[in-house]
Amino acid sequence: MPDTVQHLADVLDAHKPVDNTAKFEYLLEVRERAWAIIRAGLRLREDHACADVRAIRDLQGNVAGEMTTFTGDGSPVDWIVRSWIGKPETGFTNIHLTCWLDPSVDVPHLGFALGTAPDVFCYCDFLPRVEACTDYDYCERYLQPMNEAWIALRRDPRYKTFNPVHLYTRSTLSPIAICGLLPFDDFRRVVEPVMMNYVRAWVKLVQEAQPIAATRRPAIAQRDHVLRKTIVEKDPANVLADRMLGAPMRERLVRILWGAERER
Repeated sequence: MPDTVQHLADVLDAHKPVDNTAKFEYLLEVRERAWAIIRAGLRLREDHACADVRAIRDLQGNVAGEMTTFTGDGSPVDWIVRSWIGKPETGFTNIHLTCWLDPSVDVPHLGFALGTAPDVFCYCDFLPRVEACTDYDYCERYLQPMNEAWIALRRDPRYKTFNPVHLYTRSTLSPIAICGLLPFDDFRRVVEPVMMNYVRAWVKLVQEAQPIAATRRPAIAQRDHVLRKTIVEKDPANVLADRMLGAPMRERLVRILWGAERER
């Protein structure tokens, strides 16, 4: 199985429908283990502004996903989205745990996603808060500690990378990004442990974070806003949500993903 250089929708369309319910349930449990690490390590509270989409329904009225949102309660977390959409019985699922921090710290954000198309899609990354290539100390502090784990994973022949065709999406990947599409058994043995280690390391970084100077915060806040809004609005995989949920619902979920609907 070679590395993938295709849109995820095209990969899915190239396969016949396959019942991925058991794999989806396993991946959802992996996400929940990651979520348990985050909840145990950081003070959070649920944001109820979007409680009506706790259950997401498809165009036929069937439950086709779930979404809950959280923010910090004494921790520098700005917005966490814990969600999934899909139809496991036909092959496609998309599971998210996206964690955005506020501008009081410069620790990277955490991106975490799993899914089936019908092989396992996996993504985990520390999204820098600055242009990492122009800040050597930032790279050394936040990205370098995961570099050996990334190198070991990349050298494993069972790990097959997913290379986003979409230029902007590809540009958001950090040098230590995990982004793969591979058979379920290979994911479970090779990638899953590394992803969980990323989550543990990220929580520790947030726990140990020191406030940054107030003069730096506006620029970081503006960069964060542009990144988190653009990355979800321009996601080429949105077409899959359009098919399943309809464009109006997908557009609303996108707004929630970047934090446009929340308690004030």
